[in-house]
Amino acid sequence: MTTTAVTTGQPTTTTSGGGGAPRLPRGRRTIAAVIVAVLLLLLAAYAAWQAILVQLGGNPYPLDAAAVSARLNETPWNHPAVTVTGVVLAVLGLWLLYLALTPARRKLVELREDHPDVATGIRPVDLRRAVDGAAERIDGISGSRTVLRRGTATTTVTSPLGDPAGLTEKVTAAVTEQLTELDPLDPLTPRVRLTGKDR
Repeated sequence: MTTTAVTTGQPTTTTSGGGGAPRLPRGRRTIAAVIVAVLLLLLAAYAAWQAILVQLGGNPYPLDAAAVSARLNETPWNHPAVTVTGVVLAVLGLWLLYLALTPARRKLVELREDHPDVATGIRPVDLRRAVDGAAERIDGISGSRTVLRRGTATTTVTSPLGDPAGLTEKVTAAVTEQLTELDPLDPLTPRVRLTGKDR
């Protein structure tokens, strides 16, 4: 059995009674699932509606499948509407196929745990706040903004002092220490940029 506890601003912990080290769940393909479900629902509802009308002896409404088929048979393959429709459907199909074959991204940054049955993660926004807080605790730093991207944590700090000697190194050391304490499962390389303008 798996239990998950979430606290805003704090790491999220998932415990499992299984054998190996657990992994945090990935996000859901909600958009793709909704699109496919809505399309299938519309097609099924339309087919059922047409079948009911035919059984009751009424005329197909709002679309006559026979009339639509006849119109399509008269439309040449090089008609612009056919080309545009084909391109749109192909792009939509490829996009849905891509979403189906690629795993969804995890919504949490996984952190290393000593306990083999515990998986811990933190929201990216909270990780950025922790790194910014570590940078802003350095004397002379008035602001910090961190961006997480492809294995790096790029922190841009501002200081009204300009660029005094050793300030960048102090911030880098503080950010590195914070990342070491959090210990992401996929390591983040800290990068610090110092600007002289106070934001």
